[in-house]
Amino acid sequence: MTRIVSDPAAPAATICVSIGARAPAPRRTRALAGFAALLAVSALCGCSYIFSEKRTAYQYDPTYGVDSPEFLRSLDGLGTEMVPGNSARLLQNGDGIFPAMLDAIAAARLSVNLENYIFDHGTIAARFAAALSERARAGVAVRILVDGFGSDLGPLKAELEASGVQVRIYKPLKIYSIDSVGHRTHRRILTVDGRVGFCGGVGIDDRWKGDARDPSEWRDTMIQMAGPVVVQLQHIFAQDWIHTTGEVLNGDRQFPVVEPAGTLLAQAIAASRGDSISMSKLLLYMSIQAARRSIWIENAYFAPDRQIRDGLAAAARRGVDVKVIVPGAHTDSPNVRLAAHYHFGDLLAAGVGIYEFRPTMMHNKVMVVDGIWSTVGSINFVNRSMTKNAEANFVVYDRGFAAEVEAMVLTDLARCDVLTEAQWKKRGLFTRIGELFFFLFSENY
Repeated sequence: MTRIVSDPAAPAATICVSIGARAPAPRRTRALAGFAALLAVSALCGCSYIFSEKRTAYQYDPTYGVDSPEFLRSLDGLGTEMVPGNSARLLQNGDGIFPAMLDAIAAARLSVNLENYIFDHGTIAARFAAALSERARAGVAVRILVDGFGSDLGPLKAELEASGVQVRIYKPLKIYSIDSVGHRTHRRILTVDGRVGFCGGVGIDDRWKGDARDPSEWRDTMIQMAGPVVVQLQHIFAQDWIHTTGEVLNGDRQFPVVEPAGTLLAQAIAASRGDSISMSKLLLYMSIQAARRSIWIENAYFAPDRQIRDGLAAAARRGVDVKVIVPGAHTDSPNVRLAAHYHFGDLLAAGVGIYEFRPTMMHNKVMVVDGIWSTVGSINFVNRSMTKNAEANFVVYDRGFAAEVEAMVLTDLARCDVLTEAQWKKRGLFTRIGELFFFLFSENY
């Protein structure tokens, strides 16, 4: 029989198909009708991409490496300057991430701004709602912006608003705006008093509880920063808040004088659907092209376009140690996994190491290059992150911090299965058909 279901984790309607015995005619007719309907919605959600004027192909072949002053100066072309005077903490999994975020909220005296793609009512969300409500009652200006597709506050919305928290929905789902249902904020931002900021991949949801010990506890990473770079992150939140509400955030509550908090060079990168270029892709592609020693990637949804695939393959051929960690059998988007596998052969043949995380869903969006450049945020290696979503990443340019990221990646590698070229070539016929099918729809991922 043919079974067709939509993937609830994806912004655009996506399709999971299993092929078996021939179904009776009536059931087959209903299945085909459902299939056609899902295709129509998928096309509708992604149709504006056809008319997009965003440039996504670039010419960048540097003669210098990531560790050169020329590359460092070039990073300023990504929309924000690399600023000194920052500190950074690498936070892993719910057990490490949520307490740090909640402690920062509890210490707030001026403002708290939270933007997240996923904020679902549950145990973790209730803890955040209680902490945010307490600060609002204490006179702190608390604002929450959640995505209209990815979030479901349920009864927490009334609780938050009753305490004085300003809660807004980014592009709520309406029947008259179905053509823009794919226009989402995928950002995960928390700023406190304009001086402390968090960015990464975690959602405010029970899936992120724990320490990635089993499939019920997702693997993820956030970065907590203090110092002048938080002003840049605050501006990113302010853009979406103004877009949603019209309110201009201003004054010392939102933008105080921020003193140095450390010695690290850092920048916050914003990407939006309306950009004329893909800041998400440029951020990743520039570091790939300039890499001379190593490119280590952990990414939850890894189905890059041809230019990035070619860049990774070329890097491996010139002797760069290229490692990519992706989800294994535990994934919330098997469609993306299948689409990714379609082109793994070219990467493996070039010498790229591909590793599948074994214990649970790996939701990281982490990259470290040449032991000096690191980024943590919400950007995935998929078209939706490159051209459609609002995204945000922190970038840190420091060898000490990069060493921490590399140590984390090595720990994760020990919990992975290695995908070899021989294994990839042994894929069955139905697997290959599924990979081709979902690759054809990868523009909507």
